[in-house]
Amino acid sequence: MRATNVGRRLTVAVVLVAMAGCTRTTAPPAGGAETPSLGAGFRYSVYGPKRDPGSQYWVRVGEEMAARFPGAVPETIWIVGRLDGDGVCLSFPVEGAHPLVRGEATDRNEAVLDSFDRNGFRVWLQVEPGHAPVEKLIDLVLARYGHHPSVVGFGVDVEWYRSTTEPEGEAVTDEDARAWVAAIRAHNPGYRLFLKHWEQEKLPPTVRDGILFVDDSQILPSLEAMVAEFAEWGRSFAPAPVAFQVGYPSDRPWWSRLADPPRQIGEAILAAVPNTHALFWVDFTVIEVFPPEPVAATKPPIVGVKIYEYKGDLEVLFEQWRRLGITTAFVSAELAGREDFRAVAARTGTELFVIFPVFYAPDELKRDPDLWAVTAKGERAKDDWVEFACPTREAFRRARVEQACELVRRVRPAGLSLDFIRDFVFWEMVAPDRDPSTLPDACYCPHCLGRFAAAFPTAAGVPVHDPVTAAAWIRAHAASEWVRFKCDTIASMAWEIARAVRDVKTNTKINLHVVPWRTDDFDRAITRIAAQDRGALGGIADFLSPMCYSFMVHRPPDWIASVVGDVAREGRCAVLPSVQVGVTYREGETFSVEEFEAGLRAALAPPSTGVVFWSWDAIAADHEKAEVIRRVLGPGGS
Repeated sequence: MRATNVGRRLTVAVVLVAMAGCTRTTAPPAGGAETPSLGAGFRYSVYGPKRDPGSQYWVRVGEEMAARFPGAVPETIWIVGRLDGDGVCLSFPVEGAHPLVRGEATDRNEAVLDSFDRNGFRVWLQVEPGHAPVEKLIDLVLARYGHHPSVVGFGVDVEWYRSTTEPEGEAVTDEDARAWVAAIRAHNPGYRLFLKHWEQEKLPPTVRDGILFVDDSQILPSLEAMVAEFAEWGRSFAPAPVAFQVGYPSDRPWWSRLADPPRQIGEAILAAVPNTHALFWVDFTVIEVFPPEPVAATKPPIVGVKIYEYKGDLEVLFEQWRRLGITTAFVSAELAGREDFRAVAARTGTELFVIFPVFYAPDELKRDPDLWAVTAKGERAKDDWVEFACPTREAFRRARVEQACELVRRVRPAGLSLDFIRDFVFWEMVAPDRDPSTLPDACYCPHCLGRFAAAFPTAAGVPVHDPVTAAAWIRAHAASEWVRFKCDTIASMAWEIARAVRDVKTNTKINLHVVPWRTDDFDRAITRIAAQDRGALGGIADFLSPMCYSFMVHRPPDWIASVVGDVAREGRCAVLPSVQVGVTYREGETFSVEEFEAGLRAALAPPSTGVVFWSWDAIAADHEKAEVIRRVLGPGGS
């Protein structure tokens, strides 16, 4: 992947997935020929999709992708080795092969390869080698998986060839390429090699025999720009076959507006690049574009509680949680940083999610007032205690990503709970009868407006230095593009954080706090104002967590179930609603036990994954509501 066309580089995470097997001595099927039919499918890694929906899903994605192109065959790049220090980790058992090669305790992927065999797939097995010897990796991988008829070759991600800190890679020489092709063909004369990079100069200058050249360029401004760049790639290596990885989140601002992104991107590439062998949709967005079928929940409900500080006896606290059926704690970074708290949580089997505010940034705004988000009225994005930073500032975004990574490195939580991952609005004070036109809209700072104008041709005329005039101009000329820009800005931040922390700790779960507005509430304010595209966010997070504080926002208890259902439909993701226990913003009014219980039961109704209580302090202060929780969710509860 590349970023040279916009003057910056998107650093890729490096984790892996693998497969299993022995050596095959017979030639591969038609897929192994030098001029095979078009392949169309996907790239898979453990760090790309937020979860692995299983082999049946991947078979379906490959078949659906291939069905878009007449005569195409399902084809996949299946990553089997990740960068590991200076070398590589293969995701199957390896002992004593080389100092720079290690394996995992178990083999992950025999079942999925069997599925690919049965369904006529072509499979490329890819590694990110670092400084590990590529010929050794070829032998290890193909010796294990060569018996699968779906396997057609071996791939090297050149971005990580003799490179371990940045995805640059050392250039592959003609001598290297010949040696690798020979090593692959020693396992089967029909096997081929693929080499992947976005820079032509990193690939062998003259050797073409037995090689597929894969371009994974991204961060492109439009489909037309992508096709032009890919056409040059095809011409450079012709008549050798070429292939392309598409669908990166960085390109979502334009491909998300296409009616059928895989088909339309693929058709445009095929029309311009006649030596195209294969098209691969990347796993970073595959679940968004090819949503898995909803599955019925089979696990007990998640029962969580938000807690920000605690000074009492931890043994007593966790015993109280056990009696109430609480299994998961959503905690502040400060509390999660306490070793004694983490120790008791581990001993009691309580999962920890650390609450991580993203664009709520009061401390940073004090240090750098230029960071403030700006509303359509030209004012700072501030309402009472709610203070928001501009969502497009690169330095701020990079700092937030690194803070999240450092938190995960230090605490090693089960998950990260992303809060304030949205645009500015004090939604807690928005009553049902609020005039939608009075909701604040942000960010109209020159930086955001400049990015917007550059991203959308229809926005070229926006006055970037006058927020009030710009807001009026956008409403008149580019309202839908503005909503798309806002949503993509938020979704890309969620993706950057999720990708980075999963690179630190692969199984980190992502819970994402969602404003409790249904699709059409307040003139579609969930996207228009909050900039939360739940379809995109659901492809990134493990859980979407609408903050269903019904009493606070003057809604009846059954409203909670309607929000959960709406989020599930839009997000195609597990939904974990949060409900309030105490009284906030309506002091002096009564939030009855009966109303609380009705809201709790509404929150637990399908398709809910569980419930999170806000907050522990409110539960501890209200014994009657605590008794409701115990009765409904505690051991033997109803």
